Amino acid sequence: MSEERPNAHMIFFPTELYMGLIKKMATLEIGKSAAILDSLNETLHSEGFINDETFRKFKEQYRKKLVDVVKEKEQKPIVPNVKKLQLQKTLVMVTEQWDIHDDKWREKWVLKAKELKDLPEAKEVLRKAGVLNE
Repeated sequence: MSEERPNAHMIFFPTELYMGLIKKMATLEIGKSAAILDSLNETLHSEGFINDETFRKFKEQYRKKLVDVVKEKEQKPIVPNVKKLQLQKTLVMVTEQWDIHDDKWREKWVLKAKELKDLPEAKEVLRKAGVLNE
């Protein structure tokens, strides 16, 4: 469906299955996606398509109460898109200006890039500094 999420699929449920899903959501206090994935996990395990370890891992994940999942997300600091875009733009400029600055300036940006190592632009700064060899 999407290049970013190649395993995402839109499905339409018959009313009877949807009502069962709603009952599962209410009983286990989990969200809709978790209820769907938990049902799939249970079925694949009972039919022998996934092993016990995989089943337990996903059962634990999908049976987390929705209230707890929301609390976890609220506690995680979220970098707003605007801030992220600004960081990316700044890191591109750092890469472009790398050769005209002194070592002290470079060291500062290497430390910052290490903090933001998940961003491709930060990886580029680290490559430029010779710290990352991918």
